[in-house]
Amino acid sequence: MKCLTCSFKERGVTIGLSRASLLTNTITLNKQDLKVRTRIGGNMESNSRLVQAGLLAVLLACYFHGTKAALAVTLTPTGQVSFKPGDQASFTCEMTDRTPGDILVWKKLNGGVWIEMATNSVLNPLFNNTGRYTYKTDMATFQILKYTMTIKIALEDAGPIRCMRGGNPALTKELSVTVLAPPTTVKINNVSAAGRELTFNSTQESEVSCVASGFNNANLLTMRITIVGRGDITDQFTSTVEYYNFTKDGLHGRAGRRALTNNRYIFNGADDNKDLQCLAEYTDFTTLAGLVTVRVQGVPVITCTNSNRTTSVNQKGFKLTCPVISNPQLTSLVWVYGNERYPMGEPAKNGLSASYDITDSTKKHGEAVLTIESVAKEHFGEYKLQAANRLGDAVPEGKVTLWELGQSSSPASTAKSPVTKGKTGGSTSGAGAMASFVLLTGLMTVLQAALH
Repeated sequence: MKCLTCSFKERGVTIGLSRASLLTNTITLNKQDLKVRTRIGGNMESNSRLVQAGLLAVLLACYFHGTKAALAVTLTPTGQVSFKPGDQASFTCEMTDRTPGDILVWKKLNGGVWIEMATNSVLNPLFNNTGRYTYKTDMATFQILKYTMTIKIALEDAGPIRCMRGGNPALTKELSVTVLAPPTTVKINNVSAAGRELTFNSTQESEVSCVASGFNNANLLTMRITIVGRGDITDQFTSTVEYYNFTKDGLHGRAGRRALTNNRYIFNGADDNKDLQCLAEYTDFTTLAGLVTVRVQGVPVITCTNSNRTTSVNQKGFKLTCPVISNPQLTSLVWVYGNERYPMGEPAKNGLSASYDITDSTKKHGEAVLTIESVAKEHFGEYKLQAANRLGDAVPEGKVTLWELGQSSSPASTAKSPVTKGKTGGSTSGAGAMASFVLLTGLMTVLQAALH
């Protein structure tokens, strides 16, 4: 007996057999109830188990002969594919023109070892238990197996995945998953939670570090560290990169860690109450990965080191102001004018009184204020401001020059300088009169000598 035709259909198989001197058979096998109907010589029908078994054997032999050479495995998508954490990624593997007994196997490279993800319709419990994998059967027939695996992507899913005919590595399709993950943790001096505060001493060197970890391709990551309102300070830090291995839910992954470190950074008072942030940028991500508020401890910082103010005579309640930052809080604040000192909180003297106005909730930022009850000529001149806390005195002192309205505050100007109060209560106008007298006396002496 020789197989002349052999084809597989969804509902059955038709086989044509030829025996030159005896009979012509047409056999139809219904795969649901396995009933075999034979027609011999055009007038006989049989349903015996013996005939069914014999014809089934012939059927399977013919099926194997006609299909095995066309076996194929396909995987969709293929090549390199990229996802972000949390993405839903679907992969479909199909085996066509298979022979019964051929199985379809999924594998993943896990910690350097290929492990099975699924075999035919059964998902490996290791992956099923993560809660991130779903697996469904699209088609399962004698000739076709087709399955779709959907994954909620995590960092540990990075790496190659294979779909293959079980026991035949030559029929293998492979894709590689890249996870474009932003940093998962960033720490500044081991503080990672937003809203936290760090305290530094302005007179001592401090260790400042910003660490991003969790990404899986260091070449795509850039990091910057800034003080909001003060500027980028990244160029003052050393950058290092390393990779590390991790395990989660039995799956192995590999990730990167990058650190920006400065072991000798010195904050100053102007940094107080500012936000220190680490900004991490990775491919399509820009992540404000770390943010802390800086508290700087040190001697006070006075920011009006060379300021100028103008007003007019008889101006009532005029105020000279100067910003002062102090952490810890001030213990002393004094305005100095000539030989007179005006400490904050003391009663008014000579029509002048000193105070300190808090400008933020931390009570570390404020303004030193000197109030002049009624401006007079003798109030124009240079005022100094001194401040101290338990860590020491502010250096340099503050300086504010008060000019009469209409005078120039520019030292290069030809306008008259402000009148400065001296020890005897005199003024610089007396020096000009004396110079004129000396010049006139000299001229008269020269004239008398010429007449003689």
